[in-house]
Amino acid sequence: MTRFRTSLLTLITVLSVAVAGCSSAPDRPQRTFGLSSDGENAGVRSAFDTGEALGREPQVVNFFEAWAWQRPLPVDTLYEIHNRGAIPAVTWEPWDPNAGEYQDGYSPSRIAAGEFDAYITQWADAAAQFGQPMQLRFAHEMNGTWYPWSVDGVRSTADDYLDAYRHVHDIFMRTGANKVQWVWSFDASSGRPEGLPTAEASYPGDMYVDVIGIDGYNGGGEATSWQTPDEVFGGALQTANAVAPGKPVWIYETGTGDRLGDKPAWITDLFLYLDATSVSGLLWFDFDKQGEANWRLDSSPAALDAASAALAEW
Repeated sequence: MTRFRTSLLTLITVLSVAVAGCSSAPDRPQRTFGLSSDGENAGVRSAFDTGEALGREPQVVNFFEAWAWQRPLPVDTLYEIHNRGAIPAVTWEPWDPNAGEYQDGYSPSRIAAGEFDAYITQWADAAAQFGQPMQLRFAHEMNGTWYPWSVDGVRSTADDYLDAYRHVHDIFMRTGANKVQWVWSFDASSGRPEGLPTAEASYPGDMYVDVIGIDGYNGGGEATSWQTPDEVFGGALQTANAVAPGKPVWIYETGTGDRLGDKPAWITDLFLYLDATSVSGLLWFDFDKQGEANWRLDSSPAALDAASAALAEW
């Protein structure tokens, strides 16, 4: 095992235990809590405001960055998060979010062929200069159908995705950005047609992944049924443990709407459910998405109270 990989595993372990406190059950994993913020700057500050209202500061703050924006790594935002005692995380999406799901210009094969190497290297150099732990979640939810990098077996195969992921990872390693923690994150319930490659086919390998992420939601958008936490995450947790036994597993995106059921009760049930699993981290998708759902933990006083009580035991 190389020194940088050993260092990364140590950082993951420290992150999972440093702030969560002591548990009365010795075999209960110490857990990390984080928030996905609605953009940089104001979004990051909003995440910490939510943490204050919850009585639990986020240990990880994630924001989203699209390749079409062609912006440098926002180091000032990373430091803003770092200086508040949290780990900055970036969900790095190779697409234009305003151009639909079919975007051949951002295909995994083009990424693997080196067409974006200058941009990737710029980010890698900046991450190396930042020199602090950060998480990078590249091309998440590849087992869905809604992104240019979605593995559909035609426009993009599992091998195409793997080549792109490993190519991006290797550029970061060559630049010395060895404090980046790599998050491979799949969708808990993609609803994809039979016969398409599963999430397992897109796993890059243990040397390329530090954290397994799972994204799963309840009762928002066009949903017509209210699901229990086990209905959302049960199968995905089995997949994660089968694909990479021993890797840290985090719920990297989650939320619940309130249109079809009792949001505060679902929040309580989610944390009780996860308490009986080996999940070691959770990032709440703290967005109010008009026309879809208000996923925020403070969408109502009752939701905030439920989350605050659950996090006191997390």
